[in-house]
Amino acid sequence: MDSTVIDEDYLLLTDKLLQKVTTCLQKAEQQYRKTFDYQAVEINIRGRAAGQIRYGYATRGNRSGLTVNRDLPILRFNPYLLAKYKETFIDQVVPHECAHLVAYALFGMKIKPHGLEWKTQMSALYGLLPKVTHTFEVPKRVRKTFAYLCACEDVTHRLTAIRHNKIRRETARYLCKNCGSALAEV
Repeated sequence: MDSTVIDEDYLLLTDKLLQKVTTCLQKAEQQYRKTFDYQAVEINIRGRAAGQIRYGYATRGNRSGLTVNRDLPILRFNPYLLAKYKETFIDQVVPHECAHLVAYALFGMKIKPHGLEWKTQMSALYGLLPKVTHTFEVPKRVRKTFAYLCACEDVTHRLTAIRHNKIRRETARYLCKNCGSALAEV
């Protein structure tokens, strides 16, 4: 996946994203006459997820000795998808995540993530269709693999970095399903 280039346009997008979070939560505060606090907004998710709301975590890089309220959520967003889809991303994903925050604050943490409470916030509060997943195109990640051999002729096994490292640390052994011999690095 391409890394996100931080330039003036990207900084403007992050400002728009933060403004959209504020606007969405202000709309909820006016509707319910209740404040909807959060701990932080982070633009650091990787992979297929466009956004996420997390409870029970401190913000990254908070080593200053400040007290962190782990009961407040952190709103997280994908920088790659933000840079690629810009306003479309902001208009779809920010209300989606804010709807989670509002639903959890109103109805508690035991509700289904995309249940009726969340759907109501999406449609009634934000005027959007309650779509569970995004349709943004995310490039497939190419994983590095490592070549291993067994007793079979002309058979090379490709192992992921996780399995490769377990073999190196001698915390795991992997056997060929065909011949039953231990795999050895090429």
